Amino acid sequence: MTIDQRVRALWQRTPHGPRTAFFACVITGLLVHLYAFTNLIPNSDGLSRLYDLQQMTISGRWFLHCASVFHSFTQMPMAIGLLSLLFLGLAAALTADLLGLDSRVLAGLGGAVMAAFPCLGYTFLYLFTASAYCFAILLAALSVWLARRGRLGWLLGICALALSMGTYQAYAAYAIGLSLAVVFRETLCPEAGFRGTLSLGLRLVGMLAAGAVLYYAVLLVFLRVKNLELLSYLGMDEASAGYPIEKLPGLILAAYKQVIAFFFLPSAHGFATAVMVTGNLLLLLSGLRCFLLRHKTLGWEPWRLAGGLAMLALLPLGINFGQILSPYAVPTPIMKYAFVLVYLAALVLLAQADGLSELGRGEVPAALAVMAILLGSFLNTNNLLYTASAQAHRATESYATRLLARIEDCPDYQPGMEIAIVGAVPQEQIMGGRAESFRRVEHYSVPAGTVLTLNKHIYYYLEQWLNFPVEELDEGTMKAIAASPAFQAMPLYPAQGSVQVLDGRVVVRMAQTYTPKSDYELAYENRR
Repeated sequence: MTIDQRVRALWQRTPHGPRTAFFACVITGLLVHLYAFTNLIPNSDGLSRLYDLQQMTISGRWFLHCASVFHSFTQMPMAIGLLSLLFLGLAAALTADLLGLDSRVLAGLGGAVMAAFPCLGYTFLYLFTASAYCFAILLAALSVWLARRGRLGWLLGICALALSMGTYQAYAAYAIGLSLAVVFRETLCPEAGFRGTLSLGLRLVGMLAAGAVLYYAVLLVFLRVKNLELLSYLGMDEASAGYPIEKLPGLILAAYKQVIAFFFLPSAHGFATAVMVTGNLLLLLSGLRCFLLRHKTLGWEPWRLAGGLAMLALLPLGINFGQILSPYAVPTPIMKYAFVLVYLAALVLLAQADGLSELGRGEVPAALAVMAILLGSFLNTNNLLYTASAQAHRATESYATRLLARIEDCPDYQPGMEIAIVGAVPQEQIMGGRAESFRRVEHYSVPAGTVLTLNKHIYYYLEQWLNFPVEELDEGTMKAIAASPAFQAMPLYPAQGSVQVLDGRVVVRMAQTYTPKSDYELAYENRR
């Protein structure tokens, strides 16, 4: 058999649904995120990550270093973009296979939604981790796919989930939500029986629990071997002291509230618009109608109805499991990528209802038209994210360039002098994010006006983005400068006299006092 024949045979063995989902995801992702793949747009974290080994064991991400090796730890937008979409496309193919999306239209729409979902835009703002995070999504989907395939598959699924969580813990929510959607689909399938569906559910629960235990066990080993403590990021260090069981009821309620707000409250911790809320409501009504009519054709079997309703009730909790995993903080947009499974669950219902005479000829196409409109809304939101971030970068570049000119024009300045920039750049001095529309996507990963949010960021920017050789001074020196009478007599930048040469070094007064670095900043700079 020739190589062409082998490839053709492999192509023919691949079901239409997963194949379509893959290509729809990749092509849609290229179109929606093209700006991010052809420009280098730093956010505050990205300033120091042009090249970074991604050693983040202190954040619980012990596999991130390995998952980032695909792009040599360097921010290369197009290479990272292509790798990210390749991994995401494979995740879309596995998801379509698990959810039984055999229709090319439905599978293609599912892949497109996975690529355009706005939480992915926030992920691409952290370009230095984007391909690794998409690889984590693939591992999460793979864990569920493997768990259905025999004892060896179940064991491999546990390993895949542990690796996914070791890259970024939040993607456990994708595996949980996908597992719920898989069982939900089984309750709608005429060929599935009660025993088989229950066995599948227990099998997936066992895989999820064992995967989480394996992740945590490996984390403890890494912390012990490297002699590290968890970073105080999103309460990671507090979590190591024990889980607050007494807070669990409140956390569960908060998880449900956040999901409702995400889809149905405009601009509530996210990017919902009137169009998105309207589309979501229409999909909800259409999904309920499909659910009821499907059960009518199945004869209203009690276990199917109860099981389906239970999976739908648990889905918001599953996709927002990040709130349960991180009880000391509110999940960020990146941590909410699993919310895309709500739309995939809607596609499952449409797939099960497609062709039922009770629905009429127009209802399923109408629901698909709503999802197409939502895709347009996602396109708009993602590129609003990129536009706001690019504008903040331009405003920052202008500000930093003028600051650098003031430093070099300072009397008695000599190249190679130490430079002490005391205090963070005041937000009001950089007005790059004044556009009203930017407020809809505002988040610390989408800076409103500047990416220079901390003391150290100005040094990153001058050195890595403006190619000006400068090193940040140590804490003791900065504190001594800020306490000196000469510094206290200086006005704030940009007033005349705010840039002076004192004791042989250039001093710039950005703030009234120097704010010492927090334990978090110090630990982060020495991360391993």
